[in-house]
Amino acid sequence: MANTLPRSARKPQSTRERFVDMTARLMSRRGYAAVGLNEIVAKSGAPKGSLYHHFPGGKEQLAAEAVAWSAGLFTATLEQEIGRARSMAEAIGNVAGIIAGWMERSGFRDGSPITIVAVETGAFVEKLRLACSAGYEAWTDLIVRELQKEGRKPQEAADLALWAVASLEGAIILSRTSKSAEPLRRIGRLLQRSLQ
Repeated sequence: MANTLPRSARKPQSTRERFVDMTARLMSRRGYAAVGLNEIVAKSGAPKGSLYHHFPGGKEQLAAEAVAWSAGLFTATLEQEIGRARSMAEAIGNVAGIIAGWMERSGFRDGSPITIVAVETGAFVEKLRLACSAGYEAWTDLIVRELQKEGRKPQEAADLALWAVASLEGAIILSRTSKSAEPLRRIGRLLQRSLQ
């Protein structure tokens, strides 16, 4: 989701982590096609010679791993808010606010690397489509489990979780294009009321 790279996340240590982190950050801003390997190497500070050692599949493999990493960071944020909140409804509302803050701090330059990559390459690059799909599925499954714990029936929980993820992702796009966090904040309030 919107810069799914909270600044509180552990700083990447290994060369491999630095490549993945920088790729995710660059894709959150410009997508897959506009980011080149030379730029990733230069901005990561990692040695160029190690790129293909760690990612023999090249840019496609690196991007897929960056998508998976970003999805994992967002999952951790969602889990953290679930742990803090009294309900899934409150957690989703909090998450929308967190995303809005991330976007505001970036001047609305950053979006969701997963959404950008999915829209840009999903129909053409199977490895990236699968990585994006796995991220969305992980978020949806987490919300489903929590809603079921709160007593929702399986199909209702699945429908609401899909709606929540799709709404947040759509609000990210609207916020980025309008350069306003208001779409995210409004969707957060609507989801919070609807999930109660």
